[in-house]
This record gives sequence, structure tokens and C-alpha cells, in this order.
Amino acid sequence: MELTPRRHELLSTYLLGIGTLFLYIGYSAQAFISESVIHMVHEKSPEVISQYAGYYGTAFHYVAFALSSLVTPSLQHYVQSKWILTIASALFAVYYLGFLHLNAYYFYATQALMGLAYSLFNNGEGAYLSEHSSRRTLESNTGIETAVGHFSMFFGGIALVVLFSVLPADVSTSATSAAVSFSQLQVQCIYGTMFVLNVVSVLIFCFLPTKQYDSIASKSSAPIPSFSSQLKQMFVAFKAPNMVLLLPFFLFQGLSVSFLMSVYPTTLTFTSTFSSDVFIIGIYSISMGVAEAIGGLFLRPLIKKAKQHGLLMTISVNFLLYAVILTLACLSVPDGATLGPATQQFEILTSSRYLVFIIGFLIGLSDFCVTMSRAVICQVAVPECRMQVFSLSKLYQSAASVAALLLTPYMRLRLWASVLACFLLVGTLGFVIVARRTAPAKAFAEKSSSSGQLANKI
Repeated sequence: MELTPRRHELLSTYLLGIGTLFLYIGYSAQAFISESVIHMVHEKSPEVISQYAGYYGTAFHYVAFALSSLVTPSLQHYVQSKWILTIASALFAVYYLGFLHLNAYYFYATQALMGLAYSLFNNGEGAYLSEHSSRRTLESNTGIETAVGHFSMFFGGIALVVLFSVLPADVSTSATSAAVSFSQLQVQCIYGTMFVLNVVSVLIFCFLPTKQYDSIASKSSAPIPSFSSQLKQMFVAFKAPNMVLLLPFFLFQGLSVSFLMSVYPTTLTFTSTFSSDVFIIGIYSISMGVAEAIGGLFLRPLIKKAKQHGLLMTISVNFLLYAVILTLACLSVPDGATLGPATQQFEILTSSRYLVFIIGFLIGLSDFCVTMSRAVICQVAVPECRMQVFSLSKLYQSAASVAALLLTPYMRLRLWASVLACFLLVGTLGFVIVARRTAPAKAFAEKSSSSGQLANKI
């Protein structure tokens, strides 16, 4: 029996979402523990890899992502979106194999490949949705794909909890170490599991349907712009007053992504309170996943009801959330836990699973607000250069992430928090000015771009 056009769209959308889910489960889960794992390997075999290679490797990742983002959109004109997604997923899988026997050269090379893969995936994901959605169904299909595919942090946390429940602990070091210690067997099983999950995503993307009906892509007859015209548009967006005002906000987003994906989870594994708690990262990941889901189910409808004031409401909520996050983190985590194992001696709040869950939940809500706000403001800041604004926002975000990760080995937590707080304040002020200036152009409730909820964290 042949499917109706709408059912064919839904089948394609759900398959894309399921493939994305399997891809991101491994990506989000391993990002939280990579620096801790590498630090452990360095302590046992200093000649193998630098103790801060987790931070440096992620910086490589962001640099490759930023540079390749300038080129990969053009591939859509020559390669089918399903094959772009397949290639991207395969490059992610290659990275996980390196942890079965860690090697510095392979690690940095595959981090760069993963940056390219992330850029390819972002473009392939959007292209495939446009090929299997009409103008009437685009927002609905995007919402479905986001809900299914980007619930990865919750399932990634569940995966870590299950793995640590069945794998034996590293008894030889857990009793003496001031940090969470991973055995070689645990590391190999974790990354082996992520590799298997990633292979599932490769297979799903390989068999994605390609037939199109009344899609946006099939009706698009816009000519491919020349390279010189794209550069001119990029320069127009770059010097636009609204983009100058938004620069601190995009830099803040880059810093906040580095904080939630690398810095804060690393401090948890380096805090003596959790030296024997291998489940703490799983709990942190689950709390973020729960927050993202709540943001999509409850916070987004409330924001839509605010209509033209919704954008200001979202950024204000984010400001309050991040102020609480930084306060709780500084009061509960040892100042030196960004650099290595640290004992909790003078912290006002004692770290606990409950507190970590609360902080992770607040970070998840904040991430939802920031990503949603960026998706909207990029549409209205410089309307004649929307695509260029999105590209510049990614470049600024990646630049901030790279700088932060390269400097993290020299920054203690309270210095990190001070830098974040400064960019939070200045970025929020600039965002509010632009939001007020552009409010008459487009109401926030009309098209809040549901694809921005969890996608594009980098």
C-alpha cells in the first residue's frame, strides 16, 4: 500500500529524528567525560597525551566547525541531503574508535573531522526537512524532528547510568583519588557503546526515503548566488549596527556552551565529593534533558502567549537563570576543579546529587532560552541578510568557545564565572536593544523557529 504524501512526510521526519537521536546520544554523553578520561590517561601514561587535551581537542573541533560552515552549505547543490547526513554520522563514529586505544595524533585529527561532521549534519538536517515538508507542514515537521532527535541528553545520561551500573569500578584508584576514576574497561565499553549507537544512525540515514511530494525544496527556483555576492552580503551583515550590538550575546552563547558541555561537568568529576560517584555525569545529563523537554512543552507556549514581548521575556528568564547557575556553581564547586582533582574545603554549599540535578536543570532551561532567542533574533536583526547573520553568529560563537577552551587550563572556576557574568550582562543589554528595535518588524509568537530548541549547540 502506497503512503499518502502526508504520511510519507511523517515517516521521513520520524526516521530523521530517530537517526539524529542515535547520533547525539553518544556526542552529548562523551563530551561530558572526555577531559576527565584524558586526564586519567595522562596521569597513568604522561607520554601518551596532554592532560588538558580534552579542552584543546574541543577547541580543534570548534575551529573546524566554524571554517567548514563557510563551505558546507554549497555541497547541498551537488550531494543529496541523506548522503550528507550519512557521511557526517560516519565521521562521528570514527572519533569514538580512538578511545579504544588513545593516541594524541588520532584524537586531534578526529576532533577536527567531527567539527566538519557537525557542520555537514546541520546543513543536511535542514535540507532534508525542506525536501520532505511543504510550507504548510514545515513548522510541524521541524517540531517533531526536534522533539524526537534532540532529546539526546536525557537518553545519553540514562546510557551512562546503565553502563556504570553493570561495569566494574576502578578499585585500584577510586579509594585514593580526589576525582572520579574510570577504568580502562569502562572507557572502552562507554566509547564502544557510543560507536555502536552511532553506526545505527549511519544505517538509518542510509535508508532515508528520498521521494518528494509538495516540498519546499522542489518548488524552490532561486538561482545559486555567486561567491562574490555572498561575500558582499556577509560584509553588509558584519557591519550592520544590530550585529555589532548582538556580538556580546553570540560570544556569551559560545562561552555558555563550553561551560555546560566541558567545564562544569569536568569540575564534577574533579571534585572530591564525587570521587566514588561514577553516576554523577549521568545525573547531570538527565537533568539537562528533562529541562529541555519541559522548556519545549511548557515554557515555549507561555512565551508564545507573550506575543511581541516574548523575546524580551525569554532573554530576561535566561539572565535570571544564569545568575543563579553561576552563584550555585561558585558556592558548591572547588575553585581549582577546572584544572584537576580538588578537595572541597571552603565551599559554602556541599555538592550533592540533588544540587547537581538542580544546576543541570537550570542550565538546560537556560540553553533552551538562549538557543530559541538566537533562532529568532537572527531572523529579524538584519532581514535582508538572514543566512549571513546565522553564519556570523556561528562564527562568533565558535570563536568564543575556542578562546575559552584554550584558556581554561589557566582559569579557575571563579574567574570563569566572572567572565561569563560580564558577557551575560553586556550580551543581554545588547540583545534587549536589538529586540526592542526590531519588535515592530515581526512578532515573536508568529514563527519562533522550533528547530532551534536543541539543535546547533556548537
